[in-house]
Amino acid sequence: MTLFPGAKQVLLTACAGIIVSLAAFGYLRQSENEAARDALQTEAFNLQREIRQNMTAHLFATELLAREWEQNQPSLEQSWQRDAELITLYYQSVQGLAWLSPTLQIQRFFPPSRQPQLLGTVFKDSDLVERLQMSSGNRHAMVGSAGNLGRLSSDVAMFARIENDDKQGFLGLIISMQDLLNNVIRGNISEGFQLSLNHQGKTLYQFAGDMSLRESWTETRQLQILGNSWQLNIWLTSNKLAQLRGGVSIAILLAGLLITAMLTFVIFILAQSRYKAQQLADANIELYTEIDERERIEKQMAYLAEHDALTNLINRNALMRILNEQLKNTELSANSAILFIDLDRFKEVNDALGHTVGDELLRRVARRISKLAPKNSRLARSGGDEFLLAILKPDNRQQVIDLTQQLLKALDSHFFVDDYELFISASIGIAFANDADFNAEYLIRNADTALYQAKDNGRNTYHLYNKAVHRDLAKKLELVKQLRYAVENESLVVYYQPKVELLSHRIVGLEALVRWVQEDGTVIGPDQFIPIAEDTGLIIPLSEFVLKEACNQLHHWHKAGFEDLTMAINISGKQLHLPHLVDDIMSTVHGAQVPADKIELELTEQVFIENIQSHTNFMHAVRDNGMSLAIDDFGVGYSSLSYLKNFPVTSLKIDRSFINDLPDNEDDAVIVQTIINLARNLNIQLVAEGIETSEQVDFLMSRECGVGQGYLFSRPLPAEKITELLENYHGLIPIQIA
Repeated sequence: MTLFPGAKQVLLTACAGIIVSLAAFGYLRQSENEAARDALQTEAFNLQREIRQNMTAHLFATELLAREWEQNQPSLEQSWQRDAELITLYYQSVQGLAWLSPTLQIQRFFPPSRQPQLLGTVFKDSDLVERLQMSSGNRHAMVGSAGNLGRLSSDVAMFARIENDDKQGFLGLIISMQDLLNNVIRGNISEGFQLSLNHQGKTLYQFAGDMSLRESWTETRQLQILGNSWQLNIWLTSNKLAQLRGGVSIAILLAGLLITAMLTFVIFILAQSRYKAQQLADANIELYTEIDERERIEKQMAYLAEHDALTNLINRNALMRILNEQLKNTELSANSAILFIDLDRFKEVNDALGHTVGDELLRRVARRISKLAPKNSRLARSGGDEFLLAILKPDNRQQVIDLTQQLLKALDSHFFVDDYELFISASIGIAFANDADFNAEYLIRNADTALYQAKDNGRNTYHLYNKAVHRDLAKKLELVKQLRYAVENESLVVYYQPKVELLSHRIVGLEALVRWVQEDGTVIGPDQFIPIAEDTGLIIPLSEFVLKEACNQLHHWHKAGFEDLTMAINISGKQLHLPHLVDDIMSTVHGAQVPADKIELELTEQVFIENIQSHTNFMHAVRDNGMSLAIDDFGVGYSSLSYLKNFPVTSLKIDRSFINDLPDNEDDAVIVQTIINLARNLNIQLVAEGIETSEQVDFLMSRECGVGQGYLFSRPLPAEKITELLENYHGLIPIQIA
């Protein structure tokens, strides 16, 4: 049999191409599978660790509570009423607390309405019974099945023995393993992973929707939980596996086979041609390839001149050209508008997760905006995290406003990038063509100005351009200039507002408050210039000025015979980033010759918890130097109980918003009572802000809140007025309180 010319070369090329393609595919697929296995093992390890940590936390809570009960003076009844509800609220998987007598009789159970029939019975049906009976001298919590105290067979109990003269017995937490696992797994499992928990062949918990890969892609871990051996099975969904693999191996295989087929075909054609025809064909191929490459490069250069390489959107230059053409017809373009869109907190994503994740997030933002953009619009990327959406010839202005609200809502929803669930928002500036004299450059500039105002209004919002914005910006710039001059020349004034002991009307301290009185007598409120000082960094020299003035004034009042007066001084969040803040404060305090224990530094709740580690060091340094530490505006921020417990706070200032409607507003009354109880139990002093009526004083005094501030007693006054008040009335407030 005679083969066609070149058959040997064709067969060798085909076989070699197929072998290489299959080998590359096999190698890459193995690498992809190993990466997927690594991700699966990592997820299984993380979940295993979280489950163990949660159980350890409950065990520690049991021991801690037991030791606190054993060491504290309150009776069993008082301790039970104080802590039972708090524990069940703080630990969501704790379904109840139990108190057993030394003979294991169930004497108390919380909540009492859940299983009232258990009271008076004996704890049984648990492997803990024998251990509790033999636990004399055991200081550690004991763990086992909940027995007749549980609702499900999977429930567990943690008991700690209390050996106190007044408290003899066992304190126990009844924990729902179903609730605990549900909270842990749903809060920590990554998208695309599914799992089940088995015990003795039974499925106790399952979080799954796609079971197709369970047999072939399951990672099994043994969990030794509280003496029980549980089996954790975790596997991937089909989409997650495809995402982890990435499809590179399939692409390589297809590309290899395609290249092999093309090479085989070319070799076959070349083998059938004569030598001269082959030379001519080769010359033509080279010529056409060069022409195509030149055309491709020219098209690519023209494309890149007006497009963004990352998102494939048009760029600012292309949008300017389009707008200049569209705005020539002023009658049809009267309502044409530009939306200047800027992503909020995008820099945080880049800094935390890297530019690769940031770039992908920008692509997804562009796609989401494009889906909402109407047909008569053009979307461009201006640069960075900024987008320009031109609405060409809309029906009316309301259509533009409605679209803006839809965009804000769409961008305030989560984005999934790789394994990250990201949340961002956007600020949008809107400008219309007829407000910019139908000039494209002015139109974009006006939208940018409106965007600045939107960000200044709190972000995640929009703002319509109007000519008053330019006037406001000019006024703000002038205000910044004047404030800088006032700070540099120390022409600001420190006022003082008394803190009054409600029972005796005696002034026990003062709060230093900065005021800006211009040369013409105009008073600019702190709500106007303090935010500007924060933004421009002027807050630091301004705060240093207030500290120096307040300390020097306190020294004069001490010399005048009012040695018991204290001074409260506000600290800005910007100051907390200074490396030697405490040393600088102490230098000022010592320079003014006032005792450190008469100085109280005030932080707002929001500033209090930002950068908690460095702020913690600052707080302890403040207390180590003898100064007091107060939380201002308490109740309107985070009001975390943990920082009250762990940080050296000496005073809370109840925010005026809770005082205004007292005593008539029941909600405010309950909140204030709760804060007072909390402060009293933690041995923290209280100051009520914003007192304006004698009825508020009566309410606070009846609740044992002894110190207050407010216009009922005195507005903030200059130092000389405070001096007159102290000297003329011997430190008392001259009002009659009912």
